[in-house]
Amino acid sequence: MGMAYRLSAELAAHTDDVRGIAAQGSDMVVTVSRDGTGRIWRRADGGGFAEDSVLAGHTGFVSSVAVLPATDEHPEGLVATGGMDATICVWDPRRTGEPVARLRGHQQNVCALAAGSDGRTLVSGSWDKTARVWDVGGQCTHTLAGHAQAVWGVLLLDARTVVTASADKLVRCWQDGRLTQTLEGHTDCVRALAAVDASRVASAANDGTVRVWDVGAGTCTRVLRGHTSLVYAVAGSAGVLASGGEDRTVRVWRDAREEAHTIVVPATSVWSVCVLANGDVACGTSDGRARVFTRDAARLAPEPQRALLAQQNASFAMSAQAMGHVDLAGLPGPERLAERADRDEQVVMVREGARVLAYQWTDGAWARVGEVSDAAASTQKREFEGKMYDYVFDVDIREGAPPLKLPFDATDNPYAAAQRFLERHALSLEHLDTVADFIVKNSGGVALGAAQQPAAGDPFTGGSRYVPAQQPAQQPSSADPFTGASRYTPAAAAYSPPAEYVVGRQGNGRAIVAKLVEFNALLGPGAAALSSDDIGHVRELETLGSGSPPPAVSAAACAALLRAALGWPADRRFPALDLLRLALAASPSHVLAARVDGRDLVACVAEAAGLYTVFAQPMTRADEINAMMGVRALANAFADAAGVDMVWAARKPLLDALDGSWAVAINKSLVVALSNLYLNLAIAATAKNDDDQALGILSAASRFLDHTDNADAQLRLVNVFGVLAAKFQLCRDSARVLGDETIVILGIQGQTEAVKKAAKDVGAFLSA
Repeated sequence: MGMAYRLSAELAAHTDDVRGIAAQGSDMVVTVSRDGTGRIWRRADGGGFAEDSVLAGHTGFVSSVAVLPATDEHPEGLVATGGMDATICVWDPRRTGEPVARLRGHQQNVCALAAGSDGRTLVSGSWDKTARVWDVGGQCTHTLAGHAQAVWGVLLLDARTVVTASADKLVRCWQDGRLTQTLEGHTDCVRALAAVDASRVASAANDGTVRVWDVGAGTCTRVLRGHTSLVYAVAGSAGVLASGGEDRTVRVWRDAREEAHTIVVPATSVWSVCVLANGDVACGTSDGRARVFTRDAARLAPEPQRALLAQQNASFAMSAQAMGHVDLAGLPGPERLAERADRDEQVVMVREGARVLAYQWTDGAWARVGEVSDAAASTQKREFEGKMYDYVFDVDIREGAPPLKLPFDATDNPYAAAQRFLERHALSLEHLDTVADFIVKNSGGVALGAAQQPAAGDPFTGGSRYVPAQQPAQQPSSADPFTGASRYTPAAAAYSPPAEYVVGRQGNGRAIVAKLVEFNALLGPGAAALSSDDIGHVRELETLGSGSPPPAVSAAACAALLRAALGWPADRRFPALDLLRLALAASPSHVLAARVDGRDLVACVAEAAGLYTVFAQPMTRADEINAMMGVRALANAFADAAGVDMVWAARKPLLDALDGSWAVAINKSLVVALSNLYLNLAIAATAKNDDDQALGILSAASRFLDHTDNADAQLRLVNVFGVLAAKFQLCRDSARVLGDETIVILGIQGQTEAVKKAAKDVGAFLSA
């Protein structure tokens, strides 16, 4: 077999998932990301790759990329990128300030691109169920309509032949714009295509397989099995066929017939792969990085960099579901590691006490490549399309139509599962919050890292991972789910405002700790990384948010979390902030005693989350996540009287910094978190009997209420008016001026029954 694939280079600059990757020759790689950018990387003199330029032309996530071959007009070729804005940008890699062309015609996300060999032809696939063939000058020469769902994969097999792959499970062949053949065989969404040779095509699918097709004969000649979860990407060049998927591996296939190599990466999802002209394999992953792997010793990354990757793999927490159908109870013990592998690069799972660890056979020895974080998951599974899931829900989409099946595993990200469900059935993503909320409620609250209600994370980062939790969708209920129906009565004279602080106690401590450990490994050795003792103290917090009796939060654990929150890079801080949030809800007195260089906990959290500076400038995704976690932690400080006093003492600089924050915050969860903090401050003002400060809180809340259209935030801000008006006559008089019109409108036109009821009750009270 020869040398295994080893790390050649790591391309680290993106701040979100790398969804697409393409190569020009052996010395230029292009990546695109959900951070809204594309990046061009060129081979550096000393080996590896260095960032050359940034492609900033889309208004949302960038989903796909293709590189067109060189022509006389463009000697370095062209780069095409497609995004959620339904636009294709065409770039000259020598001059990347502005695109040389913008191709418009698709109605939704451009999720797939492929280039023709002439350097001028491009084909695109979209969620709008069509593929389009373009001249890069701007003309659409063919629109290929016929798929029943999103077109995820496209390929130009020759000058006349286009191949498309869709979420409808079909691969279709087109010639000169007309459908010539439909290839059936996959049992789930087909995600990507690659040319094997002039007459054969490979397709990757959610059914966990790669299929090889003879296009002329219309037959499947080979089914490549090896991945243990969804397969998102496939690419071929230089006689190499590679695929990547949700099992955190890149698989390289020998002669498009059998698996030859398995490359493990420290990320949940391998979203994209490409093959360089020299045979090296590159992949883009959910940790915001791209990596290049080689079998040539001359192109290996330095040993410390390869050792760091091995360490990151060893500490990575993976989902048992991503490892396929495995009888966890029947796993061997450590004695299995005394035996040789059945084949090179084989991956096995071994039970060591209560833990399940994954090992890969490398260089004649077993190397640890991760820990299975959900090995104790429920065994009460249900089957759907040949796979076993913790839940299979019936979802009624429209009256009179049969329900659709929604499979879900307890360790999945509910938002990712909801997105997959909507994409699978070609439903609008405007239903994302509703479906995710349905999953959370009906799976018993298994969301990762949620605050007040069990909810899930970023809907665009994929499943089986911990991500900062989003807020649940607005609920058509007759009462505020955070303050309780008993707080509201119909009669104005009997209006009783909420008196309890909003404290978010829900979360998945185990998943958050696993993410913190993963990020710690990514830092490598150095002052910023936590020690093994620190990690041991942090692991004591794994039961936080689970509903079981909370652990005692030690001073050592608090100190470790604060070091991470204050000292780590901005895009790696959120697990530490999230654990501080849960610790404040569970054991506030211990956490509130923490100090760093004389600063109290509130000052440390505000600094780590950037609350005093971040709202004065355009916010990155990392800024919004950290701000959300920081605001949630401050709200949870109200779980203890000492915490109330500590936040109240900092109220003036906090209120000054947060005033207007709602105007720059796009993240819905951050907006809701801000409204929770304002409600807690209002309740504290009544407890302190401070009508002067109460008036300042009311004034800020009125500006917030006038600006936001988030129903959850509106509900809390209406209650800020009620809380303060019920306590202070000055606030009652001011509330009639500041918010009367808005509250009356919400009482009539509020998005949810809860908002309407609260607005009517408070409005009636103010008018009495």
